[in-house]
Amino acid sequence: MSKPILKVVVAEDETLFRDFLCRIIRQRFGFEIIGEVATGEEAYKLCEEHRPDLVILDLRLPGITGQELAERLISEQPEARILIISSVEDPKRIGSLLQMGVTGFLNKKEEFSVFEQAIEAVANGNIFVKASAQTQVDSPDVLDQKELLETLSDREKQIVVFVASGMTNKEIAQNLGLSIKTVESHRSNISKKLKIFDIAGVTLFAVRTGLVTL
Repeated sequence: MSKPILKVVVAEDETLFRDFLCRIIRQRFGFEIIGEVATGEEAYKLCEEHRPDLVILDLRLPGITGQELAERLISEQPEARILIISSVEDPKRIGSLLQMGVTGFLNKKEEFSVFEQAIEAVANGNIFVKASAQTQVDSPDVLDQKELLETLSDREKQIVVFVASGMTNKEIAQNLGLSIKTVESHRSNISKKLKIFDIAGVTLFAVRTGLVTL
């Protein structure tokens, strides 16, 4: 049985760049673009009406910004996958977007192949952050996270890596030869040690501490 065709909204105020994204989506993936718009307000109306599977947003849209729109959609349509694109990289901003529930972040300056990788990853429900956006700065929060990393056992570090790669508890259990209940127990302990309680947060932790490179 073939997979259902994903419905996509593209919100980007630069016409040429928006056309570039739509060409990739149509030609490479065959997804249905239900709207290609230049403002946050237009994108929000489309999302309200059509409830797309994937939303690609410029971070700095006129009117409702990409971040503001992402917040609304995560609250109102949590099933939608959201890929943020921007010409500006700020590790703290990227971190807050992932913590909020955004599925991916990509710099506009990346090569064509990277856009394909990002769209494919996010469309499949995975988190995508390009390496160039994963700036390892010695800010207090990053240093604190590296110290927290040392509180994890080797098994817990393994599980963090698997969680960051998008694996379910069942898949992790199968890979490690453990019961699902044991994996759940490990994940609970990890959350308590790190004080992180969502997959996006665990993924960001794994990236910042060098456990994974997405």
